[in-house]
Amino acid sequence: MSYYKKIICRPINDNNKRFLLGKNGTVEMMAIGLNPSKANEGKLDPTSRNIEKIANNNGCNGWWLVNLYPLRTANPKKLPIKPDLKLIDQNLNVILELIQNPKFKINKILCCWGNHVDDHLYLKLQASKILEFIKEKNLIIYCLGITKSGNPFHPSPMSVNSFLGGINQLQISEYQHY
Repeated sequence: MSYYKKIICRPINDNNKRFLLGKNGTVEMMAIGLNPSKANEGKLDPTSRNIEKIANNNGCNGWWLVNLYPLRTANPKKLPIKPDLKLIDQNLNVILELIQNPKFKINKILCCWGNHVDDHLYLKLQASKILEFIKEKNLIIYCLGITKSGNPFHPSPMSVNSFLGGINQLQISEYQHY
């Protein structure tokens, strides 16, 4: 398997949390979702496959999926009312490393956390912290579109197909709602 084809997951074999999922490339997109579900180093899920396709369709041969909160659940409504502060710090450090470390070739940032960001204040606060840091680095922030609630669309197959015209029709645009 080529260095540029292998799926990387941090941590490996952890069903409770995930800080990072993706593939190295020479030009990389970092997508910021809400929270991870089942995708790992062995198998992508429909959302992570969509992220990979969006990256490829927008000139990136590598991609990284990070989240506002690293706790794994297929249902964001099951996220805790009070966050684990240690997890939040670890998660933020991984995201900052992606942006700062020259070994990563982040060219585009895609915000795609959807409306469940409004479920918990800590999710909104994490989004704000991350966006402020990205703005300090003068990176352009993109999204797939904005929901009626003003949040960046989530790249789930249902959202992509129902609201955005399908994966091959997607156009990323500058995210200006922060």
